[in-house]
Amino acid sequence: MVDNSKYFCNFVAYQTTLCKMEAKELFAKRLKQARQKAGLSMDALSAKTGKEVSKQTISKYEAGKTMAGSPILIKLSQALNVPIDYFFRPYSFDTSEVEISFRKKACVKAKDQTLLKIKIQDKVERFIEIETILGNKYNKIQLNVPAQISLPIQMITLAKEVRREWGIGISPIPNVKNLLMDHSIKVFEIDGPDGFDGISGVASDNIPLMVISTNIRNIERRRFTQMHELAHLLANASFDKGLSKHDKEKLCDAFASEMLLPSEVIENEFGSKSKISVHELKRIQKIYGISIDAIAYSFKRLGILNENRHRGYYIKKNIDPKFKAWVEKSRYIEPLSTKDYDEDFYEGLVYSAVSQELISKSKAAQLLNTSVTDVESKSYSF
Repeated sequence: MVDNSKYFCNFVAYQTTLCKMEAKELFAKRLKQARQKAGLSMDALSAKTGKEVSKQTISKYEAGKTMAGSPILIKLSQALNVPIDYFFRPYSFDTSEVEISFRKKACVKAKDQTLLKIKIQDKVERFIEIETILGNKYNKIQLNVPAQISLPIQMITLAKEVRREWGIGISPIPNVKNLLMDHSIKVFEIDGPDGFDGISGVASDNIPLMVISTNIRNIERRRFTQMHELAHLLANASFDKGLSKHDKEKLCDAFASEMLLPSEVIENEFGSKSKISVHELKRIQKIYGISIDAIAYSFKRLGILNENRHRGYYIKKNIDPKFKAWVEKSRYIEPLSTKDYDEDFYEGLVYSAVSQELISKSKAAQLLNTSVTDVESKSYSF
């Protein structure tokens, strides 16, 4: 059970420091998310309060029609195992304001999408909170992004700019995640429903971040997804308002392809050839960590393959299962990432804050969802 005595005294302070939402609106949203995260219906939450808070009242709270008083707040926090201040904590990252990428033709139920967003929000906010406490600083991405983007060539140029600014040139990128993290982009990984690829956005204090599905087993597709989300981070604010979602996704694909395999490399290797064996692409795949499908896409974009030859490649894939399996095989061996936002890392951050006396052991217990006794038994520093 959560000890509310140390949090309730800050209730008024939280109300007065809310920035964009009024307390009632924020309470409504946080209450609903806490209930959904706990997997409780309104009836079940009412039962956990001993029926002292009815289903109808909970419905009014979540609709933002009324505000709970002190005794009810305590009941709800105990039933949901969250501190009272959780209900009035301003959002450092709100998944309702960003769009989640799902694979083409994926069928993800609305309930699963809701639970995924809650899971993402919870993980991101926990890390941002403890890193803020530790005083971690992040540099803004300084790049020349066009004011308006509508053409693939603009995304290609942007990718070239990123490679130049980040000192990559036309070299292969050994580990995409490390590269992004080295340039102040938080990269989280989370287990999600089949069909979920990734999400990107900006947290409080302009912290850029992305969340990638752990279910992407194919290394080349994972690397492509990370670069695709980087494109969204950089270009979303500049996309022409008349572009469809499909158009934007295609532009991000063009950026990702150029980031992983620069045009200069393709033109130097294949620009003078009238015929290209698909087996020649295996070596490029192994070196640059990009799929053969994505290489073929770049060939078409650069005019090395015309429309008919590119279409013929996909017709061959669709009618020949053995060929399809061969071209979709993962061949790149990516070095292990040295920068993971996993639970071990999070626990280390919390105990670092305890050792530096930046937070109390009670606060650490709340952040780790454990007991103060457990925190005390592990809080040894030298």
